[in-house]
Amino acid sequence: MKTIGKTTLALLTLLALAVFQFTACVDDDDINNPTDDRAKFLGQWTVDESCVRLDYEAVITADPSSDTRVLIENFAFPGPGYEPAYGIVSGNVITLPLQTIGDNWRVQGTGTWQGTGILWNYYIEIGADASNCEANYR
Repeated sequence: MKTIGKTTLALLTLLALAVFQFTACVDDDDINNPTDDRAKFLGQWTVDESCVRLDYEAVITADPSSDTRVLIENFAFPGPGYEPAYGIVSGNVITLPLQTIGDNWRVQGTGTWQGTGILWNYYIEIGADASNCEANYR
């Protein structure tokens, strides 16, 4: 009888240790950041913009040096060969801080996730000309 009790106790102890071992294997990053807010914004977009008044393409990629930044190729349509604009994602909003893109264009604004696309409201200054623009990324 003592042998059965000791065996049962040993098995229960091993089972308890195994349970604690498996619960300790959860990556802390998965607990603190279960999803990346940037994911919905990433990809190639067709842009319909109020200031340019034509459709063009833009590409949003995750900035590998940050957990919250995205890089926006061809924002406001400066054309090929320019550094991308950058934005900071929080929830359903990309904030575009005041920055210089293209050929010394100054831009600033926000893009809001609309379920299947992004609605941008931004300010752009090209030389002496300044405009408030709206763009729909679809």
